Amino acid sequence: MIRLRLCFAVLCAAPFAPPSIRAAEPFELNDGDRVVFVGSTLIEREQRSGYWEGALTMHFSERKVVFRNLGWSGDTVSGEARAAFDPVSEGFRRLKEHVLALKPTVIVLGYGTNESFEGEAGLPKFVEGMNRLLDTLEPAKARIVLLSPLRQEDLGRPLPGPAENNKNLALYRDAIHKVADKRQARFVDLYELLADGAKQTPPAPLTDNGIHLTAFGYWRAGMALEQSFGLKPTRFAIDLKIDGTVVQAQGAKVERDKTKSLCFHVTSERLPMPAMPEESPKGVAFSWGEQVVRVHGLPEGKYVLLIDGKPAATATAKGWDAEVILERGPEVDQVEKLRRAIIEKNRLYFHRWRPQNETYLFGFRKQEQGQNAKEVPEFDPLVEKMESEIAQLRKPLTRTWEFVREGGKQ
Repeated sequence: MIRLRLCFAVLCAAPFAPPSIRAAEPFELNDGDRVVFVGSTLIEREQRSGYWEGALTMHFSERKVVFRNLGWSGDTVSGEARAAFDPVSEGFRRLKEHVLALKPTVIVLGYGTNESFEGEAGLPKFVEGMNRLLDTLEPAKARIVLLSPLRQEDLGRPLPGPAENNKNLALYRDAIHKVADKRQARFVDLYELLADGAKQTPPAPLTDNGIHLTAFGYWRAGMALEQSFGLKPTRFAIDLKIDGTVVQAQGAKVERDKTKSLCFHVTSERLPMPAMPEESPKGVAFSWGEQVVRVHGLPEGKYVLLIDGKPAATATAKGWDAEVILERGPEVDQVEKLRRAIIEKNRLYFHRWRPQNETYLFGFRKQEQGQNAKEVPEFDPLVEKMESEIAQLRKPLTRTWEFVREGGKQ
């Protein structure tokens, strides 16, 4: 399957970020970093898709970075949802202890959506709570990333119109921006970066109810998060001639296999972006780190690119001479395996820190099943095993590329 550049460009949405965001200094992850995501529903549900963590894992594939998700649906900067049956102060204490116990070097905070329903009157309380939380987490000496809440999408009736609530969300976005500036923290304007996908042409809704992201929404937001960090997509462009000459190899190392005609050993600098989720809106595409291949001088006919012996793309000689964008192949499969490993790691860690029967194990009914609490740490080696698998899957492998005429070798 191929896409020619003309078709691809027509379907692309507008650039993700305004110039001020694109011009920001890159926010990099270092070897040994421990990144902790903290927030409400937006954060908690990300662990089910793995797109945010996957994007950062692949961008810094040569570095060992550990990610932990402490999101809690319905939470606020005061830790209200984490309190369960206890006072809010207990929820805040748990929030503090869970974060600091992980010894984070980077903390990504995503709050403001739930608080925004208090409107302008609730702003002072929210800002005070945000500053209190950041002061409480100061002992970690972590670099801070503050996410704005998302804009609410207008998916039509019977869902309520979002205009009024978006005014409040914008107010809270601005307040978070001010806190970030004052504290010299990184600010990610998801409100502006993602906008309202339902109003794009063709429509590309990011949410299922105007508020909560779908798998497509998280996939799309993963690219936006990467760009907001000032990280450029890997430009993968390979330009070859029929005599085996490598005209260009951008984003990859290419070595000719002299034992075969039009055969090469290709090692990407980074893995490609994950494929768009199957349930994505129809007719939409986004240009962000695509793999572009050209081959010049092929005789008339159709040619198949085999990667590790498996068909990855088919085009006419003219098509290869112009440009082919790869959309499948072993590396795409590897990216999906990596994403699945991230999801499984997050699932195991979720049960480690939030067991379903927590009230019986650690709460006011622990006299009934508290003896089973000793089993919770048994998740640790399972999480470590998945971390090892992720460490292997995030690394690009050397692949064998061979161009053959459809129906027989060139």
